[in-house]
Amino acid sequence: MNIRIKQIMDYKQISSSELADTIGVQRSNVTHVLQGRNKPGFQFISKLLETFPDINAKWLITGQGDMLIGDVPKKADLFDSQPPKQEPEQRAPIEDPPVIKEEKQAEVINSNPPTPEIVKSMVPPLNKEIERIVVFYTDQTFKQYLPSN
Repeated sequence: MNIRIKQIMDYKQISSSELADTIGVQRSNVTHVLQGRNKPGFQFISKLLETFPDINAKWLITGQGDMLIGDVPKKADLFDSQPPKQEPEQRAPIEDPPVIKEEKQAEVINSNPPTPEIVKSMVPPLNKEIERIVVFYTDQTFKQYLPSN
């Protein structure tokens, strides 16, 4: 179990002394558990699970299942609040957005959803062709528009 407690500390990015202070146990208690000298008692486990309710109790006690409740391994997607940490990449400087004429803005606001022709007319020529336009809605759905040939 001490390995799983170390995994929790790594996941939460806290030290053993921070863990002890957070869950309200003596620092020596945490040190002894992590070194395998003592096994964590009911009170230690209870405080750990109360403090971190996202930790799966079955995983903590038996090692079965996932560390987090409802944790399903998945690829990061557009709606993740915190993308996985990646090495910073070199990016080209961001250009100023194109200026949209008021009549085009009104046309886009009043249409439901914007047609590819409207969007194409708003984008300044970049010597590139538009592959597709995707509109994402607040109900987690989307609509994809492909250019007509």
